[in-house]
Amino acid sequence: MLNLLLIGLGPHAKRIYYPVSAKNGPQNNFQIVHAIDIETKKDDISSYLKINGYPEIEITYLKESQKSTKKLKPEVVDILNKIAKEKQINGVIISTEPLAHVCYAEWALSQGLSVLMDKPISTRENVVNSLKSVEGIVEDYEKLEKAYIKAKKLNPKIVFSLMAQRRFHPAFIKIKELIKEVFAKTNCPITSIQSFHSDGQWRMPSEIVDQIYHPYCQGYGKCSHSGYHSIDIAPWLIEATETKGKEINNVDVYSNFLYPKDFLTQLNIEDYKKLFPDFNKSNKYTKKALLEKYNDYGEIDAFLSFAFKHNNDTISLGSTNLIHNGFAQRNWPSADGRDLYKGNGRVRHESHYIEQGPFQAISYISYQGKEVDPDNLEGVYETGGEYHLDIHIFRNQKMFPEWKNYEKITVRDLGSNIMEGKSRGHQEDARRNCILEFAFAVQKGTKVSSDFLDHKRSTMLFYGAYKSAVLKKMGKNPMINVTF
Repeated sequence: MLNLLLIGLGPHAKRIYYPVSAKNGPQNNFQIVHAIDIETKKDDISSYLKINGYPEIEITYLKESQKSTKKLKPEVVDILNKIAKEKQINGVIISTEPLAHVCYAEWALSQGLSVLMDKPISTRENVVNSLKSVEGIVEDYEKLEKAYIKAKKLNPKIVFSLMAQRRFHPAFIKIKELIKEVFAKTNCPITSIQSFHSDGQWRMPSEIVDQIYHPYCQGYGKCSHSGYHSIDIAPWLIEATETKGKEINNVDVYSNFLYPKDFLTQLNIEDYKKLFPDFNKSNKYTKKALLEKYNDYGEIDAFLSFAFKHNNDTISLGSTNLIHNGFAQRNWPSADGRDLYKGNGRVRHESHYIEQGPFQAISYISYQGKEVDPDNLEGVYETGGEYHLDIHIFRNQKMFPEWKNYEKITVRDLGSNIMEGKSRGHQEDARRNCILEFAFAVQKGTKVSSDFLDHKRSTMLFYGAYKSAVLKKMGKNPMINVTF
């Protein structure tokens, strides 16, 4: 039996890692045997286990003074080493805030333990304001790259996988196959890719200050939250059409960020008072106080422009548009007592449009119209439904008569596990696939689909997005070039 240590039992782990382990672990020969979290979360975690009928596992609660985002304190290292030895830990799941990813991953690799870690690989406090913090993103990657390579020399079977679930999603796997198929006939690379993702989260002005789940108050925002997934998709797909003379070796990056102070101009305090008669009961701050607090906060929305190049020649143009503040289904002013992950009016919209010159266009759309409700299965596959996902494929049939000029693939055509146990969405099935693959790879020594070393390009784009934004704030040229 593969014994896993879960570091961080927050909203994401509660929704994904722990339930998957409880449900799928026994037949796949793995189990979470111990967890680590902060002392202040003890009551919340105990309540979660009890309400869901999960067996109590051993949990070590660290004091607030033992928290670290840079280097683990010696007493914490001792605690972790003791757990790893006593529980015969084989692998570690890291589901903390991204600021703490690196220190825990570095510890695990130093102990020869395989790692499954949430995205992004790292972020830094104040990354929207400081070039030093931005450079830290690359430093973090290189530090873990060095530690992983060293660990692999000692144990070639060690695994370091990143929870970038779209790489495990049957729709994206299918899209990559279609791109490769056309490339094999035409030698035409992806010539443009446009991605859009909206979390559909409407946060009240006070919540922007006080919420520490997917926060802005630490100087990072959407790109460091769900935005990494969309940033990762472009280089992951583009690599399918690289060949001699068409390799991507550098990218021009330009960012436009929308910050909390901009958001308060879009909808100001007076607007909120008109929308919610009882707004003042939950609003803690005046406009002046909010603007003072918002001054160094992270991005709410981010529109990114990319030019993927071979030397000085542009091969593919790309745009990745990321928003937290999108269409939602919220009509209450206070989020007290609500699930901040999916239970606060969040409604997801996602699309990708990929062109392969004159030969192929692929459109991926997944649009929800209401909050997730696992007890209501009516219309779940239709546009606006919880499981909606359509792929539209257009091909140059005049050039190749054997091709269809148009084909539509729905999520039901992809043979995924959706609806199994009311999994609440095809993205969650993809996350399950990532976890199961990780467990199998640790046991068998096989390669994973989202290996840490395959995320260097995505990390460089992520870094470039923040660097461009900081330079713009500084009044300098925000167009930058990053090399692969």
